[in-house]
Amino acid sequence: MAPRDEEKESYTGLLIALGAVGAILVVGLVALKLHTSTPPAARPPEPVRPPTITETLRTSANFYKANLDEAARRFGLPPVGVDEIGQPLHDFVELDAPRTLAPGQSFETAHLTLRAEAVPEWSGSGGRGFRSEHLVLAITNRTERPLAYRVDTAVDDPQACRNKGVIAQNAIAIGPREEVRRTECVYRRGGHLTLTHVEAIELLPLEYRYVSRLVPDQVGLDPRTSAGHTVDKGKPCQFIPWREIQAGGAGWADVIDFYARHDCDEYTFFRSYRFRSEPGPLPAVAASPVDGGATD
Repeated sequence: MAPRDEEKESYTGLLIALGAVGAILVVGLVALKLHTSTPPAARPPEPVRPPTITETLRTSANFYKANLDEAARRFGLPPVGVDEIGQPLHDFVELDAPRTLAPGQSFETAHLTLRAEAVPEWSGSGGRGFRSEHLVLAITNRTERPLAYRVDTAVDDPQACRNKGVIAQNAIAIGPREEVRRTECVYRRGGHLTLTHVEAIELLPLEYRYVSRLVPDQVGLDPRTSAGHTVDKGKPCQFIPWREIQAGGAGWADVIDFYARHDCDEYTFFRSYRFRSEPGPLPAVAASPVDGGATD
């Protein structure tokens, strides 16, 4: 090999070696920088929004009392004291095991008489109606007090009930000695219904008016049996966040307990509220901003 070629090869090898060393140094410096750099500062917590003047007013004892007096006047009832409406309600679950009722059969609990009937009612869809036999459940309040009630039932084929007729009813509360009737399904010979849950909560007259304004499918009631719900005084409550209520672990009795004491035009159920076993302050207010507020 000629001397010039040897010098050229030697020079090229030197350049390659220097390049490799340089690359190693760069990688090392970058790794050292990453290892010793200060981690990014944690994001500060979101600031808690202070309550508005309206929210502060609504959660005051004076506003609650004034709202209570106005509601009693609006419904034509005697005034109710805050201490009286703050007393614990009594909740009764009155069915130990499922019970079948065929037309003509009845079942009594401490608070309710439940009777199955087969009677002709209007049914149909698309603007066309006809009379056909329906399986109807008559629910009678046996007591002298208004009740919030929940009577859950099952039928053999719920799909067959989609075109059933509807009877106007209060599907949430029932007055003293009152009877409500509801359609369960179109009746077929040999048909029956099964009682799966029976529950009653004793109420004051104003509490009865408050909870009657709730919308059945927004407090977990079956649309099949609660269709036809009507409110004879006052307008229905606006949206009640039932999915959020369920996600927080609350149930029907918890929601009834809250709205028996709170006008739904002014107060909204919050996720940690539970059925009260002892007197508590009114209005009820969420313990923390994460819990959701008691007002809109």
